Amino acid sequence: MPPKAAKGNRRASKEVRSKAKVDDFGGLDPGMMMSLMKKIPKNPATGRVDLLDIMKYMEENPSEMSELMGEVDKLGIGKSDTDLSTFNYEALAPTIVHESAWVIQLESMGFVDRNGKPVDPDQASGSTGVRPTFMLYCYDEKGSYRLTRECVGLPEANTILDVLQRAIAEPLLPLKPCLPWFLLLSIKLQQHVSSLKPFLDSLPSPFHWRLETREEAEGLHNGVDALNQAGARNSMSLATKAKTTGNDAFHKQDRISALRAYSEALKHLIDVLCQKPDSELEGKAKKLQAVCYANRAAAYLIPGKGIDMNRALKDGQDSEKADPSYNKAYIRQATSSRMLGKMDDAQDAIVRALRRKDLENDVNLVDCLIDLMTGGKGMSDNEETFKNWLLDVLINDRKSSTRLRDLGGEWRRRCDVQFAKFKR
Repeated sequence: MPPKAAKGNRRASKEVRSKAKVDDFGGLDPGMMMSLMKKIPKNPATGRVDLLDIMKYMEENPSEMSELMGEVDKLGIGKSDTDLSTFNYEALAPTIVHESAWVIQLESMGFVDRNGKPVDPDQASGSTGVRPTFMLYCYDEKGSYRLTRECVGLPEANTILDVLQRAIAEPLLPLKPCLPWFLLLSIKLQQHVSSLKPFLDSLPSPFHWRLETREEAEGLHNGVDALNQAGARNSMSLATKAKTTGNDAFHKQDRISALRAYSEALKHLIDVLCQKPDSELEGKAKKLQAVCYANRAAAYLIPGKGIDMNRALKDGQDSEKADPSYNKAYIRQATSSRMLGKMDDAQDAIVRALRRKDLENDVNLVDCLIDLMTGGKGMSDNEETFKNWLLDVLINDRKSSTRLRDLGGEWRRRCDVQFAKFKR
């Protein structure tokens, strides 16, 4: 979310908000645009529709994005014919309004893989080919975005200069070319000041500019952090409600509704984690994320048309990544692998869980392991049958004996209890 704009050498108190007129969408169909704007939910933390809210909505609604881009292509919007190197910036001196102010800001947007697809922040550090993305943008004291540019990796000086020049000469519609009275450059761009200075100093007076101070950046960070925490708490609440909706659908064996609700919950939880919540809320979000992945895996495994063991397996694995201490993450993987005919993978998943100190005494995991190893029959009450089976899984079968070697906890206790029955 954009910070508050600067006004002269003071920080402005006006918050960012949209100022587009009802009948001015730069040539785009007003009916379509108004309909679109009404559909975009307000940011729960700010009560407004901010740039990131619009971007998120368009990503989640590709058909409307396609319609909008069709309008844009039809009008030729975005096809630049302005030569920024020869543009007459001096001629814009009369457009300068006293105490008008712009801000050039840089904001982290998360991570993408080598194909440009978003990556869960929690999984980014352990993945190859993942790169951070940033949004470089310019906005004015009214909260109007003059230009935005998404960058994979930190932007170079030439990219920043291009954004600045286009914000002046070729801004987003319906804004017109002009110059501000004052420009504040984010401290995050400090390393590029020497490259930007010649252009900025060449602009006509009374235009002036400076770099954001550390005090201003800290104040901005605190303000944004407070909004992020509020947004994270709200997203957490929305995720919890969506999970409850999914549970209700699952109990009715309504696969489609359950999948939709759990997917919605997971999107809200990504929002929580992207807003850098405090450690307590982050921990709760990851635990709920694990639950929702495991629940969605269970929905994929509802018998009937649409059953998908591969997606269930993937969700089980993602559940484990979100919270390795969640027992159902492993049970979902085992169930999916079993249905796919991968019995070794199924047993490996459960044993991996039982080797954790916080799960070694989990009764449900041991029940699942015994079920897998006995074909659903359980430990035999026949002494000869039981002892032969135990000899096989612990010694004779090399793969099984390696898997179970030194496995303790509830598994060892269960074997000991069964074995003791035959000593009476």
